[in-house]
Amino acid sequence: MKKVMLGLMLVMTMCVAATTETVAQAMKIGTFDLENIVSLMPGTDKIDSMLQSFMKDSVNAEYELRVEEFNRNDSILRADSAKMPLKLYNERKGKLFQEFYLLQNWQEYSQNMYQNKQQELVGPYAQKAIEAFRKVVAEGKYTHVFKADVFYEVPIADNLVPIVAKKLGLKIPDPPKQ
Repeated sequence: MKKVMLGLMLVMTMCVAATTETVAQAMKIGTFDLENIVSLMPGTDKIDSMLQSFMKDSVNAEYELRVEEFNRNDSILRADSAKMPLKLYNERKGKLFQEFYLLQNWQEYSQNMYQNKQQELVGPYAQKAIEAFRKVVAEGKYTHVFKADVFYEVPIADNLVPIVAKKLGLKIPDPPKQ
């Protein structure tokens, strides 16, 4: 009986080891950095200057206009408050408070505007890169792809950036010499 149990355990151990080896062989892991690919695409070098111009010409100009309007409406409300019906006064005061809240939280508001504009400008480039990335993953039969900065060291063969760049016809700059 002991020999049968020992034999059974030996067979089960070999089955588990074979299954583990098969699973390990079936996994193909790669890394990818979308921002890296997008930064290599022609035309993306202008995006930073376009965003700076947007912030200066649109967002900052809008802030100044809103501050002027707030101050003007505040002055009007203070001057006319004595002769204004209470309902109209409360309505205008509520609108003024909403504008004050927006100005007080302008940093967050402007950051949202910046991110929306950035997405609008970068979106088409990112979409092309994602399409090429998906093709590379399918062709290479990768089962898992992680963001490149998740690992400390990654074997070069698993880095999908050069493969996707080649598929897009992009040249990867040589690393700086030390």
